[in-house]
Amino acid sequence: MSQGTFRLIASVKRGSVPNMSEAWQVYDTIDTARLGAARLLQHERVVRVMVVHNESPRSLVEWLQ
Repeated sequence: MSQGTFRLIASVKRGSVPNMSEAWQVYDTIDTARLGAARLLQHERVVRVMVVHNESPRSLVEWLQ
C-alpha cells in the first residue's frame, strides 16, 4: 500500500462525530489511521469507519468494523 496521508470517515447510529477528535485528524501512515479507527470504534455510536486517502477526490483504502 502506498504511503501518504489518510483520513477517517465514521458512520454513526445517530448524530455526528464533533467530539471525536480521531475523526478530524489527518494521519501520516495507514497504521496510525487504523489506531485512530480502533479508538473511534470504541464509541458506542460508531458503527464502522472508512479509511480514505486525504486527497480530492477521496479514495477508499479500507472499511473497519
